[in-house]
Amino acid sequence: MATPIPINRTLFTADEIAQAVGASRPGGAIPSTTSVSIDSRSVTAGALFVALRAVRDGHDFLAAAARAGASAAIVERGRSHPALPCFAVDDTLVALGALARTHLARVRSSQTLPTIAVGGAAGKTTTKELTAAIIRAVCGETLATPGNLNNLIGVPMTVFLIDDRHRAAVIECGTNQRGEIARLADIVRPDAALVLNVDIEHTEGLGSLAGVADEEAELFVTAGRAVVSTEEELLLARIPLGKPRLTFGASGAADVRVVQRSVTGAGLQQVTLQLRPHLVDRPTEARLEVTLSLLGATAAFNTAAALAAVAAAIARPLRRADLIAIAAALEAVRPVAGRMQLRDCGGVVVIDDTYNSNPRSLRAALSAARETANGLKTRLIVALGDMLELGDLSAEMHRDALEDVLAARPDATILVGPEFTAARSSSSKEFAHAQLFADSRAAALPIASLTRPGDVLLVKGSRGIAMERVIESLSSTPFPG
Repeated sequence: MATPIPINRTLFTADEIAQAVGASRPGGAIPSTTSVSIDSRSVTAGALFVALRAVRDGHDFLAAAARAGASAAIVERGRSHPALPCFAVDDTLVALGALARTHLARVRSSQTLPTIAVGGAAGKTTTKELTAAIIRAVCGETLATPGNLNNLIGVPMTVFLIDDRHRAAVIECGTNQRGEIARLADIVRPDAALVLNVDIEHTEGLGSLAGVADEEAELFVTAGRAVVSTEEELLLARIPLGKPRLTFGASGAADVRVVQRSVTGAGLQQVTLQLRPHLVDRPTEARLEVTLSLLGATAAFNTAAALAAVAAAIARPLRRADLIAIAAALEAVRPVAGRMQLRDCGGVVVIDDTYNSNPRSLRAALSAARETANGLKTRLIVALGDMLELGDLSAEMHRDALEDVLAARPDATILVGPEFTAARSSSSKEFAHAQLFADSRAAALPIASLTRPGDVLLVKGSRGIAMERVIESLSSTPFPG
């Protein structure tokens, strides 16, 4: 489910490139570049080709980039090609980020561009879409991270898409290794940094819950304002001293508070948000009521987070017309593919949450699935794949996940992968309805006979488990509405 990197139209002069990346200017005349590319297959005439060491070594494709019309390249010291003027640097990935930071600063110097960075353990992509919908309604044309381009390659390539048409930007920032968020924060330098939550994720690379919190909180360092939940004590404690903040949550202390939520139908919920009076222009009522086509309590709180982030970024009170436009924009937001997306599969109401999984997102998915089944007065079946990249905490987290499954009271459970198999074997709790499978291909086989029309089926797992195969075994169409 990797998102293709879009082609940009970012112009740099040779002097701008040299200054941005700290390289000497190659000799000879070098025309202004017309785009930045990291893939020789997408190079267009006049492109600047950045040779990265990724799945394959980009230096091996310098000749191909030259043939495709590249006008210059950024390479590691000691690597070059006779057909291309080359800017030599110590690290081409660092140079890519420096170029993006330069481009973003250049745009900001000529126009107002409220910029929001979105991070956290779970819910980033959906919240990014909610945030983009809100700020687009308030400010106009908005650039939001395409798909999952949220890493040290994806963020710079997203930033290169920003041009003078845009009036705001929402950039998703993800991490699976220490130091990555700090580097992304240095590129984006957002007006508002929204970190949704901290939980066990990517602990192979980050080590512990405190390590995750340390990493995620780096997004606050370069931000104008920090945006965080009143319930996230680890994040609140890591906001730099004196940094302005806005909060969201259920607490009366929250600047944007979820005060009411009710399920109104399959995939629909009515949410009421209360804002602090200083966030709205008098005499506008500091309240927003919206019907969301998103499942569960988490979606309601992510909406509050998005509204708080926009309020922090634009740094002016919201007007009545703003709130009316925001409500309409939020009601048009639909689930991102593979993230709590409802599908009608031969009459079975499938909740497709197959994009990824970690303990927090699993708890949220189970809660939303139980709520949906209760609302429809029908059976709940869950098919869960292993949660990956949890390191030494994996066994414990999968045992805890089984407790979450029991709390959701499914009528039948399918568990996929060695981690859930081991957790089930060591559990003393009764799982009379649980079936164990080695992989998602095997798990797909019994789904048709296990489900019946009207059932709610939650399907979730980490990307590497490919739980979408379970859904593919049923005839799948988007859920109406």
